[in-house]
Amino acid sequence: MSIKLEWQRKWREILGEPTDSMPDIREDYALHFDIWNVGDVKLQECFTILPNGDRLLKRVNEVMTTHPQSTTIADEELLRMLDKLNQDIEIVLRDYGCEQVIELNGEKSVATKRSVYRGNESVRREVLREADPATVHLDDELCEIIRKHCGEEGYEAFFFLSEPLYQLSGCYYTVSHWIAWAMVETEYDVDPYQVAFELYKIRAQAGWSNEEQFVYIAS
Repeated sequence: MSIKLEWQRKWREILGEPTDSMPDIREDYALHFDIWNVGDVKLQECFTILPNGDRLLKRVNEVMTTHPQSTTIADEELLRMLDKLNQDIEIVLRDYGCEQVIELNGEKSVATKRSVYRGNESVRREVLREADPATVHLDDELCEIIRKHCGEEGYEAFFFLSEPLYQLSGCYYTVSHWIAWAMVETEYDVDPYQVAFELYKIRAQAGWSNEEQFVYIAS
């Protein structure tokens, strides 16, 4: 039995779900949704079996108790956060050492326009419609970064947790990736997802298109 199936069986046992015939893990909705309602003791039991599970659970608990809300913040501060986010991403990618990814991420610097957008959900959808998150190239490489430092078990844990963490985060990959980063947080001097998480807490997102880098914030 693969390690992911062992984890799936254990989580289903904790949830009181049958384990004699388990759905494909990508369609195991009990793991995706119900796991977050089992209570602190059982949730700790779920994460204890995962690599660096204590660090992961600490971030899970922070997300579970975070309630994003709009705040008054100047454009200059939002753009400063954008710069810090980009700086931290670059530091990690350079430490990781993949020249191709460093080059791709460096293309952001060509987009010299820097903007702040404020508005409702329709504005958010329009602004982000043809844009990538500022973390896009780091996102693409995250599983390999985790594999480098945590081996195959960490790599498998990343994919095992991907859908449950995505649902926990309200379908924000930057937040689910912030949780997953806990597996390698001691390997790097900076946390490249921390600023993205801070933006999430004020209902903001950092984006990048060919023409500009920007921050959208709900108002």
